[in-house]
Amino acid sequence: MNWDQASEFARRAINVLFVANPKGTSIGILIGVILDGLIGFFSPLLKTIEWVSFSAVKIWHLMGLGVVVMNFPAYLYRKDVDPSIIKAFKLIDAQKANKSISGPQAKQLHVNLLNTVIQSIALNAEKEAQMDRLTAMARRPGTGEDELEE
Repeated sequence: MNWDQASEFARRAINVLFVANPKGTSIGILIGVILDGLIGFFSPLLKTIEWVSFSAVKIWHLMGLGVVVMNFPAYLYRKDVDPSIIKAFKLIDAQKANKSISGPQAKQLHVNLLNTVIQSIALNAEKEAQMDRLTAMARRPGTGEDELEE
C-alpha cells in the first residue's frame, strides 16, 4: 500500500467516524489535543520516567486514542439489523436458489425491500423531528422550564 492509498483509506475512515458519531469523534480529537498539551506541560516530570519515551508520542497518536476511546462505546452498543429484514433477504435468496424467481426478479425484490426499509427510517426520523418541534413549542416561552403549558 502506497502513501496515496493509505491517505485515502484514512480519509474514508475519518469520514465514516464523523458521520456515524460526530460528537464522539470531535470530542475524541479534542481530548487528544488536550492530552498533548498536558504531556508538554508535564514533560519535565515525565522525563524522570525512564522506561517510557513520552517524546515518541505525537499528537496524532493521542488524537487517534481519543477518537477510539470516544467511539468504542458507540461501537459496542450499535444496533443490529432487524431480524425480519434479514429473514426477508434470506427468503428472497432461497427463492432464487430454488429457481422460483429469476435473478432479475430477485434483484428487484432486494431493491423493493431496501426502499421499504429506507422509507420507514425516513418516516421515523420525520416523526421524531415533528415531536421535537411540538415539544419545543409546548414549553413555556422565556422561562427555560421543562414543564409543558396547561
